[in-house]
Amino acid sequence: MEALLSDRVFLFGNRLTETDIRLFVTLVRFDAAYHGLFKCNLRRIGDYPNLSTHLERMLAIPGVAGTVNIDHIKRGYYSIKSLNPNGIVPLGPALGFERFLAGAERKVA
Repeated sequence: MEALLSDRVFLFGNRLTETDIRLFVTLVRFDAAYHGLFKCNLRRIGDYPNLSTHLERMLAIPGVAGTVNIDHIKRGYYSIKSLNPNGIVPLGPALGFERFLAGAERKVA
């Protein structure tokens, strides 16, 4: 994906597609949950310039950042007892795209 996004705005050119949205939901969760909990910790999304740009581009689309609640994502994934038997939810990591979420995160009851 990193290489594919090196010469285009979205995965299939200059037009947003469902594939971009599906990639977005993985990217936005990756550092907060998958990196630590699923031990996908060789690199973070921030280590991939094109993936990071894609994530930020998606977050900049009006209304998208408001659908993201990192705390809810972490609480959901880290509540899986078979993966996290002690139930510890990390405070971090610092994600690098918090500026897009400032004031946009919805409160999930």
